[in-house]
Amino acid sequence: MKHCMLLILLSLVGSNVFASFSQAHWRWRKDNGSQTAATWRDAQDFPGTIMDSSGIRLRMEIYNSTGDNEMGTVNLQYRLDTTGTWYDVSDTTAGRAFVMRGSSPYVYDGEPTTMQVNDPTAGAFVGGKVLVTTYQFTDTLDAGDKQEFEWDIKPTSSYSLDSFYQFRMTFTGSQDAFAYGTPIPNMMIREPLPNPQAGDVFMDNNVYNFFNRDSGWIASDGTNSIKLSNGKVLWLMDDSFIGNYDTLGGTMPCLFQVRNAVLVQPYNNWTWTATQTLIGDSASVPSYFKNSSNNNYLMWPGAGYQKGDTIYVYCSNIMNSSGGLGFTSGGNDFLGKIYLPTMKVVGFDSLQSFNGISFGIGFDTSESGNYIYVWGYKGSGFITSNVYVARFPKTAPGGHWTFWNGTTWDTSAANAAVIANGASNGVNVVKVRNKYILVSTAFSVACDQGNQIYTQTSDSLMGPFSPQKTIYTIPDDVLGHTPFFYGPVLHPEYINGSNEILLTYDINGYSNCEPFCINNGADPEYYRPRGVRVPLSYIDSTISGSDAQAYLPVVGFGEPSWGCHAFPNPSHSYINIGLSNFPDKAVDFLLYDAMGHCVYKEFVKVSGGSLSHTIYLDKAMAKGAYFLRVQGARDGKYIKVVIE
Repeated sequence: MKHCMLLILLSLVGSNVFASFSQAHWRWRKDNGSQTAATWRDAQDFPGTIMDSSGIRLRMEIYNSTGDNEMGTVNLQYRLDTTGTWYDVSDTTAGRAFVMRGSSPYVYDGEPTTMQVNDPTAGAFVGGKVLVTTYQFTDTLDAGDKQEFEWDIKPTSSYSLDSFYQFRMTFTGSQDAFAYGTPIPNMMIREPLPNPQAGDVFMDNNVYNFFNRDSGWIASDGTNSIKLSNGKVLWLMDDSFIGNYDTLGGTMPCLFQVRNAVLVQPYNNWTWTATQTLIGDSASVPSYFKNSSNNNYLMWPGAGYQKGDTIYVYCSNIMNSSGGLGFTSGGNDFLGKIYLPTMKVVGFDSLQSFNGISFGIGFDTSESGNYIYVWGYKGSGFITSNVYVARFPKTAPGGHWTFWNGTTWDTSAANAAVIANGASNGVNVVKVRNKYILVSTAFSVACDQGNQIYTQTSDSLMGPFSPQKTIYTIPDDVLGHTPFFYGPVLHPEYINGSNEILLTYDINGYSNCEPFCINNGADPEYYRPRGVRVPLSYIDSTISGSDAQAYLPVVGFGEPSWGCHAFPNPSHSYINIGLSNFPDKAVDFLLYDAMGHCVYKEFVKVSGGSLSHTIYLDKAMAKGAYFLRVQGARDGKYIKVVIE
């Protein structure tokens, strides 16, 4: 399920509501670093859901544009919910939910503050104090100045778990009344997440940090990926925020700038600065995939694959709409074509009508024979979806597709048979070693709806698939609310040494529960993909232990009678392959590393039973032993090769 954010964002954009002598912007952070280096918990003016209460710091700004110098007594106060009694935060624990921390290894009481929040119109910054033990003091804020205070506090045994708290500072005795901007600081402390044990599904910090960036691509949904032959991974992103990240406030603009983008990542390099962001060069609304000057028409990329020097990406044809979720079909979908190595989009193949089926939720290029297989879905009733499979010749991806009708391959999409059911329209299908895995999400089009992810497996690309199995309950939470989420994608190129596959999913804010935009800024974390690691054995205990095991020649055909040799061996930058007496019209070359990961894949036609072909290796490929799989339609061979 893909949700257009345009209507939501336009309805939720906020603005500054600050008086002339006022508490203004604020931000929650951890007590895990210096006054400038501690980690921010949330973006500026956004609520904190705190699951590690060992260190809590609150940064608050005040400013004065009255024309008068203001002097008064400063305190920090809190209250339970929005109507409770205000209490001072002091060193008194009796009956208090929060007290001053008293000491910190990172900051000291009275330490001068530097500017840490963003408010360019509030006046001249004059600093303030970090408060660790001091809880009441006299201060002066001259006309035209602004300053920031940071309180280091901790909860007591009296605080109420999973309850909503608000905070404010007071400035009593001043010449003019002290006012408050909106919203005022608010937070909730919840139970910490359990530490993952062996065999658990867990958040991958490398992937989290990969998507947590402050330039180029900032946030989006859509996380399909394609492993490329040049040692890169292409990430396909939908509606995206590009640049304009506020490094002080931790916010981004309230409306995305492009309708799709791609990230080009060096394989397994999770340092985000090594990744290139590509958005196209349209004069109006830029998008990497775009074939119309009418900005009411757009494309959302789905799954894709590489064949030779061309990358094919399924692009859903979308049109902006005033009804429903803000979008509707714009007509037949497309296969976008990218030329490698320039990464330029070189054209679009318009596809046939699919009778309402949305394909592109997964491709399979590893099957023997001359076809590529692709899965699609169509809504079934109000919540669930039906899943289908089609195929097309490897040599003609934009040609006429055929559809599995339960018995054979049919030329009519209307006769396509249902091979599985997804829990919602959020569906992805991939082949992982010897199994086909269908992953889907619980139904969710708003906050506080479904929050589970399911898998099903099959021994055949046509099904049947096993019953749904819950593999993960998303932990994302803001003030006790769960987000609108969707878009599960498994990434077979990222199976680690512990046989844990990468699973990503998308979140799209908290809809009517929590605003997406506050004071003209949005929190990127409300619209960034999440990445978790799932043990393959947890999905299905019969999934092969390595890629090599999954692709052994089919038992029953005996030793292949055709000849195959590879040279030079050892090799440095290329491998020459010769075939003789080959019985098929095409062959797949797949190169696996010692962990069983496929690092190179190519489909080549064979004429007259013989072939002389060269595989060019990526210069960055690690030295060591590899296994070259030479696979025909009926049988295959493995050759051990060494790269020096």
